[in-house]
Amino acid sequence: MDNQRDGNAGSVVSVSLDGYEEVAVAVTSAVATAAELNPLDLPPLADVGVDPEALETLFGTTHDQSLSFTFRYAGHLVTLAGDGSLTVDEEGG
Repeated sequence: MDNQRDGNAGSVVSVSLDGYEEVAVAVTSAVATAAELNPLDLPPLADVGVDPEALETLFGTTHDQSLSFTFRYAGHLVTLAGDGSLTVDEEGG
């Protein structure tokens, strides 16, 4: 899945979770694109206090519009929304 850098919308990267089999893979891929790194160079989500299984439970199978979760990862702010969208913004930007 290609992640799109989206500077015009105020986000570094915006993607749909529907294009990924796992939420954690979508997050890592999107942050790697934003940071211009290889996904393997990023720390595991669990190492930064984010449970990949919980992300999958909350955002992987259903689209509950009331859900939203934002966290810091590799110098970026990651926001998962209940509509199935994922945005990555530069931290502090």
